[in-house]
Amino acid sequence: MIALGLLTASACCHATWNLLLKRGGLGGPAFVWLCGLLMLPVSIVLLVRGSLQTVWWAGLVSMALHTTYAVTLQKAYALGEFSTVYPVSRGTAPALVTVAAMPPHPQVYVGAALVLAGVLILDPPRSQRRSVMLGLAVAGCTAAYTLWDAFAVDSLQVEVLSYLAVANVAQIVVLSTIVRDFRGAVRQWRAAVPIAVLMPASYGLVLLALSFASVGTIAVGRTLNVVLGALLGAVVLRERPRVAGLVVVVAGVLLVSV
Repeated sequence: MIALGLLTASACCHATWNLLLKRGGLGGPAFVWLCGLLMLPVSIVLLVRGSLQTVWWAGLVSMALHTTYAVTLQKAYALGEFSTVYPVSRGTAPALVTVAAMPPHPQVYVGAALVLAGVLILDPPRSQRRSVMLGLAVAGCTAAYTLWDAFAVDSLQVEVLSYLAVANVAQIVVLSTIVRDFRGAVRQWRAAVPIAVLMPASYGLVLLALSFASVGTIAVGRTLNVVLGALLGAVVLRERPRVAGLVVVVAGVLLVSV
């Protein structure tokens, strides 16, 4: 029940910051850099009070995976509808994680096939199919950082807050070598503040949930994001998600988890 509560709160935070990102037309490494910069004071406090030990190098790996995820996600939103990109990226990732984390079993492959079928049903017009491919790429990034972060929490016994702080500071340093228009990025600070807060909050809750449940269970629980994303796309952005595709995706993930 604790894990479910944490995942529900995480899903609300995650779907909200994704919606803000899509609705505001924000994107690019510069915006990712700005979001990290806004949280830098908090990261410094956490690093001073926390314990590094094995955190620093594990946090660097997490930073690389999360940064790739963030930039790819923004490209997907720039090309496609929220109610397509979000379910594809969030619905496929749990199946990938579960297949990777669990021993081979026929129903696992059937569930994975259902997820793929659901993604195909969600496939938008030909002009937007690139967004589906990017959504699948985002799912691959999500699966990679979920598996790595689960390993860091379970096997390396990292301190979650210090771990997140190391990843954020490293992300700022790396992206500072890429970003060219710092002033232009800083001018977007008002739009970045809620995203900068909700983004680490949503994933911090997931990392805490990993302390109470297995990585496969957590991955499946995160399918709540798919439903919330579709609802927000329909209500706020006036998009028309293909309900049949959503149902098939969720059914596939649930089958994989049984």
